[in-house]
Amino acid sequence: MVALSAVLCAAACGGKKETQGNASGSGTGTGTGTGSSDSGVDAAMAAPTFEQVVSTATAPTQVVELVKRDPGYLAWIMFLYVNWPAKAGERGVPDPGGTLGASPTVFQTWKEVHEVYLAGGAAPQPWADGGPSGPPTLSLGEIDGTTLVDVNGNPITYTVAMNQGTFDYLVSRSLYGWSGQAALRQAGAAPVAFPASAMEVKASWKILDPVADKDRLDHYIVAEAILPPANTRVTVGLTGLHIISKALPNWIWITFEQIENRETTGAPWNFAIDPAVATTNLAMQKALAGTPLAYYQANGVQTEYVVDGAATLLANSQIETRFQKSSSCMTCHALASVSTSAQPRLDFFQLEAGNLSGFVGMPPTSPFGPGPDQYSALDFVWSMREAKR
Repeated sequence: MVALSAVLCAAACGGKKETQGNASGSGTGTGTGTGSSDSGVDAAMAAPTFEQVVSTATAPTQVVELVKRDPGYLAWIMFLYVNWPAKAGERGVPDPGGTLGASPTVFQTWKEVHEVYLAGGAAPQPWADGGPSGPPTLSLGEIDGTTLVDVNGNPITYTVAMNQGTFDYLVSRSLYGWSGQAALRQAGAAPVAFPASAMEVKASWKILDPVADKDRLDHYIVAEAILPPANTRVTVGLTGLHIISKALPNWIWITFEQIENRETTGAPWNFAIDPAVATTNLAMQKALAGTPLAYYQANGVQTEYVVDGAATLLANSQIETRFQKSSSCMTCHALASVSTSAQPRLDFFQLEAGNLSGFVGMPPTSPFGPGPDQYSALDFVWSMREAKR
C-alpha cells in the first residue's frame, strides 16, 4: 500500500469527449481493455490528489461537468472518493493522510440499510453518532433470488450504504419507515426528490480464505463483516461496487469490479466495456500500482436510458450475474416505488419467453399515479423497500 500523492495529469480533464453509447461494452477480463489512445486520457497519467478527488466528488456541478466530458475518469474519481480511508470516529469523512488500501473506507462508514430501516419503522440514530458500532451485517443472495458461490464454495454477499445527503433527506421526510412512505400516497404529498449531494453504494463481497486466497489477499479492498445466519465474523474482499450520485436528476450510475472475478468467483462476464473507459482503466491501474485499487476496473457509466435509439445497459458480474444482458441500472431503479395496494412495490423483473428479464430502455409510466392500484415513485432508490412496518 502506498499513499496517493501524485499530481493529476492535465490530459485527464482536457481530452476529447467520450462517446458513451452502450454503457456495457465487452470486457477483457484483465480490466485493461484495448482502448485507443485518443480517448483524452494519457496512459501514463498520474493519479489525482486527495484535494482533487474530494473537491470534485463532493461538488455536484463538477460531477456533472466531468461526466459529460469524460465519464470514465469521473467513475475513477468517485471510486477513489468512496474508497478513501475514513477519519476515525467520523462518518463519511475522508482522511487526507490516509493510505490507500487501509480500512475502513469512506463508504464503509456511511449509514447501512440495517442502521436506517429499523423494526417498527423506528427513527434511526443521528448521522453524527460516532460511526458504525461494529462490522456490517452481510446480505445473502442477489435480487433475482439466486446466490453466487465463489470457487472456494463460499457465497458472495452484499451491503448497501448511503451518504449523509441521502440519509438526511430520508429522515427529514420520515421515509425510513413504512408509514412515512405510505403517506406519499395521500393527495397533495410532495414527490420524493433527493438532493444533488445524495449518494448510495451497493457492494459485493467475497469471503477471503487465508489459505486459498493467500496470493491475492493484497488485491482487495477489505472489511470485517458479520455473516448470517450464524453471525460469524469474517474478513471480506470487495468484488463489485455500484456507485450512484444524484448530481443529475436521473442519477449517475457507475459500476466497478475486481479484475480477477472470473477466476475467483466463477461468474461469467457478459458485458462490454467502452474502449475509452478501458483506456482510462489501464491508465489508472498503472497510476495506482502498489495499492489494492489497481486491481479494479470501471465497467461503465450510465446517464441515459437510450442513446442513438438503443437501450443502454450497465452490469456487474457480481451483482447482476444471471441477467447482465438485460441489466439497466437506471431503468430498473426508475421502478423504485410504493403503493398501499395489495402489491406495495413494482417488480424488478418482467417475464419474457418464460425467463426473467430486466427492464431496459425507457421505463413504463403507466404504473405511476394517484389511482388505488398505482404507485408513487421513490426517486430511483430501491433500498427504501427495506422500510419496516
